[in-house]
Amino acid sequence: MEKYLQGLQYKILQKGNGAPVTGDLQYDSRKIKTGDVFVAFQGTVSDGHDYLGDAYKKGAVCALVSRPVAPEFPMEYILVENLRENLGLIASRFYGWPQKELTIVGFTGTKGKTSSTYFLEKVLGEERVARIGTIEYKVGKEVEEANNTTPESLDVVRICRKAVDAGIPYLVMEVSSHALELGRVATLDFDVAVFTNLTQDHMDFHGDMEHYFAAKKKLFAKLKKKGNCAFNTDDPYGKRLHEEFGGLAFGLSGGDIGGRILEVRNDGQEMEITICGKAYRFHSRLLGRYNLYNLLGVVAAAKLLGISDGRIIEIFKELRGAPGRFELVRAKSDFTVIVDYSHTEDALLNILKSLQEIKKGRIITVFGCGGDRDRTKRPKMGRVAEEYSDIVIATSDNPRTEVPADILAEIVPGFQKENHLVLEDREQAIIKAVALAQKDDIVLIAGKGHETYQILGHEKYHFDDRDIANREIVLREKRKEKTC
Repeated sequence: MEKYLQGLQYKILQKGNGAPVTGDLQYDSRKIKTGDVFVAFQGTVSDGHDYLGDAYKKGAVCALVSRPVAPEFPMEYILVENLRENLGLIASRFYGWPQKELTIVGFTGTKGKTSSTYFLEKVLGEERVARIGTIEYKVGKEVEEANNTTPESLDVVRICRKAVDAGIPYLVMEVSSHALELGRVATLDFDVAVFTNLTQDHMDFHGDMEHYFAAKKKLFAKLKKKGNCAFNTDDPYGKRLHEEFGGLAFGLSGGDIGGRILEVRNDGQEMEITICGKAYRFHSRLLGRYNLYNLLGVVAAAKLLGISDGRIIEIFKELRGAPGRFELVRAKSDFTVIVDYSHTEDALLNILKSLQEIKKGRIITVFGCGGDRDRTKRPKMGRVAEEYSDIVIATSDNPRTEVPADILAEIVPGFQKENHLVLEDREQAIIKAVALAQKDDIVLIAGKGHETYQILGHEKYHFDDRDIANREIVLREKRKEKTC
């Protein structure tokens, strides 16, 4: 392993037993196979050093540790200074710098990253794209559920290696502010970078909007070629970045790439997108201004990659939303149920405004706020939900280590009317919303989107808003048949 550590501060605590490194680097002891190297560092929940024995029993021949330990098992122990910060470099050397063989596109911003990566993947051709994001990490037909929007630096490099080995030329990824601050993409250089928008989120991590903005800005200093970037200049932070870095400007108010909504219907909307002065009109199954913004950012990225206007527009005509993003629950009824990941004030405002444009009946909104996250947005989300809904049901999201009732107590001050209910149990809240729905109503279940779990304490339990809503609609329809 020493050849991969050149230039770093390290110390061999114990020589190995002669078994060669023939496998992978792994920081999860459960994934260790014979010949692997175990990377032990302190995590947010557990300490990797506690699992050195498990790693050895599974076949690890070497352990990289981030603090002094007494070697207990007959494998090589190497103490590496700042192991976590240097893991990307170690992994890049270990896997042969595969990222240098890929065309890498990064989307950053508060909202729109996930949808944008899905949309660009369609434009470039799914078989030609590896994708990293909030929902999943995908290389060819291999799909892994995502733990973080942008994974650890080791995972990023390993995904690059798999993509190169599979003959895939593009990596399209969401780049979170956490990833930029924590060095998860430190060893990547980007061919194209796109900024979607910036609204309040992650204040628990960044402290204020300027620090949040500064983290996002780091992506554009990592471009291989200056100017290969695009910014939503309707957003004041996007305008600032465009003035500093150049590149393409997009937005509804003009720029190199512009757009407008011509007509909104239940089955989508008529759009017009202008690319460098040439206008294209088409019908999209996607609803809402925010989806138009996502498409404009994807146009910009595609143009910077040399994709023709014709190809872009033809793909746009067939696009569907990403999982958990304005996703319709499939069960048939005379009302509509939509599941969406919107978990910030601005995201909730955007989707509710879009629903206001198409509603025929009432809007019933179910939402909550995550625990151990930005507390200042809780009353703000309550105010937005109440203002743009006819009925609001405040409930749990992922409480994590907070008491759900305490989170709800911080949402309630945002309510000013009497059109809200508070139900701590999320399943009961969804059941109530479906029961209240009448013909032509829209039920919005916001906050968790694609997630198939709920986090209580430090544990994940199976929970899928879509499954529960679907079940309740089916049961309701069956009850209706019995009474007819």
